[in-house]
Amino acid sequence: MQQLIALGLILLVSSASAFQIQSSMTQQQHRSHHTQQPLAATPTNNNNDSDDVSNTNNNPLHSRRNMLLGLSATNLAFLSSYASSANADVLRSAGCANGEGEACADLAEGNEFIQNLQKKSAQNKEANQREALNAYYMKNYPDVFAVSDKKMVKKLDGSYALFSAKEVDNLNKAGKIRIEYPTSKGGRIADLTQKPILVLNE
Repeated sequence: MQQLIALGLILLVSSASAFQIQSSMTQQQHRSHHTQQPLAATPTNNNNDSDDVSNTNNNPLHSRRNMLLGLSATNLAFLSSYASSANADVLRSAGCANGEGEACADLAEGNEFIQNLQKKSAQNKEANQREALNAYYMKNYPDVFAVSDKKMVKKLDGSYALFSAKEVDNLNKAGKIRIEYPTSKGGRIADLTQKPILVLNE
């Protein structure tokens, strides 16, 4: 990315320099034109349009302007292709999630402490995913189902079932429901931002 920024700055500076040179030459030509005196009256010519086109095509300023526009277009096209290539490289780069992935070794750079963290993260992968799923359910759905007098109860397999408030009360009286407090960091920290979870004992 730093190389792309530097390359863009170089191309912009070169374009600005070319534009400055063209502006300077334009000003000089205007001064020269105003200082010259006409030697003779120019006769009327019915082919003025064709002469103007010919003069425009042969005008060095017109040629320089076209050259500058072409250079700018080339610079933009090159930057666009370079950026697309850089984005493609980012998309193709290997990842490292939960301590697993082809890029984990590169990220650790041989650091034993980071390698141990990656190892622990891989060991706690299932617990972390389960905690994230529980957090998603408990932060998004309880208030929705409460409108229809339903409560979410977690089953032993980790899935959730809906029971009416009366059914939950009966299960609680029968000792078939317990309260579980959400945790994070592999069960090491209690997550007080979530509501307690109702869990079936069987």
